[in-house]
Amino acid sequence: MIILMVGGALGTYLRYVIGRWFNTQPWGQVFPFGTLFINVSGSFVLAAAAMIIYERLPPEHQDWYLLIGTGFCGGYTTFSTFEWETFQLIRNGSWWYALANVVGSVLAGFVGVILGVMAVGLTFPRE
Repeated sequence: MIILMVGGALGTYLRYVIGRWFNTQPWGQVFPFGTLFINVSGSFVLAAAAMIIYERLPPEHQDWYLLIGTGFCGGYTTFSTFEWETFQLIRNGSWWYALANVVGSVLAGFVGVILGVMAVGLTFPRE
């Protein structure tokens, strides 16, 4: 549990620092480059960690995934988990499930945002 929490704290802190840096740049005001960078770099770190830990190291080293994969990447970005799981579906030949995961996550996630905004607007109207 400690390993998981340490990884999560480091990922969360790094996400905050990187996001703030991107937001202070003049070009960072017109597009969410910080989030894009965090999502892509987190996906890279998770994939590299999973490949090394699960496919290159002996089984007794799999606890490292708790620190890096679940902890760090979970605090840094959950988008990386979405990307890795989609890759696993494709790798296992489940192309339709992978497509459903991508389309469903993006569309349903956006609908979730709209519903959340509407719920707050109805519950806590502006004065």
